[in-house]
Amino acid sequence: MNQYKLLIVDDPKNVQRIQDCLHNASCSMQTACSGQAALKIMRSTDIDILISKIDLLDINGLAMYKAIKDHRPDMHCLFISDTTSQMDSQECHRLKIIERSVNMNSISEFVDQTIIQIKQNHYDQKKLLVVEDTKALLFTLVKMLKKLGFSNIVTANNGNQAIECLVEMTPPPDLIISDWYMPEKSGLELLQWLQGNDVLKNIPFIMATSKKEAMMAINAGANHFLIKPFDIETIQKAIERVL
Repeated sequence: MNQYKLLIVDDPKNVQRIQDCLHNASCSMQTACSGQAALKIMRSTDIDILISKIDLLDINGLAMYKAIKDHRPDMHCLFISDTTSQMDSQECHRLKIIERSVNMNSISEFVDQTIIQIKQNHYDQKKLLVVEDTKALLFTLVKMLKKLGFSNIVTANNGNQAIECLVEMTPPPDLIISDWYMPEKSGLELLQWLQGNDVLKNIPFIMATSKKEAMMAINAGANHFLIKPFDIETIQKAIERVL
């Protein structure tokens, strides 16, 4: 599973409080007690989420953000203010400000929502090939993938159609999700064809099948599997393992 990098910049006591409220978040956390120390970390590490006190002793939080935003334009920021503060929404990108008096759960909610947004943005940039011969299942699977944030989805009804797509597709897909049992060419045969192709063999491959064939798919070269029937949470977990 992806682990996102989070930086907390505040007084030591407040840093600990924030860490405690985020103990369940799927993030690796770094901390700093000053803006200059935070800038040093952000210049050497790709921080996904910044949580910072706005009134730092050595540099204003907004000034710190401006100093690093060109280096990390996609970083999400949450500023914490000890007093009522206002900020021009056009002045900063992907930024939110809350007052210290707000319930700490607001910080946890911000991180959870931000991680969802980061995942969706990440998935939106990926190209998928989905191979399924049953129209209803194909429709449902594509619908779930779009809900997760994928928009570039190519479909095929069997292994032969999938191979035709792969030969013509430039660039190749970032991920293939395929059913096992299909007419003309099965998912296993498609996987075997991929394994024999030096250009395409490293494309992550998830096989949708029964529990009986799951390990056979892994032994044949699949990166992961989906046991039918599956839901959107199961698909997301499988994708997070391979992308």
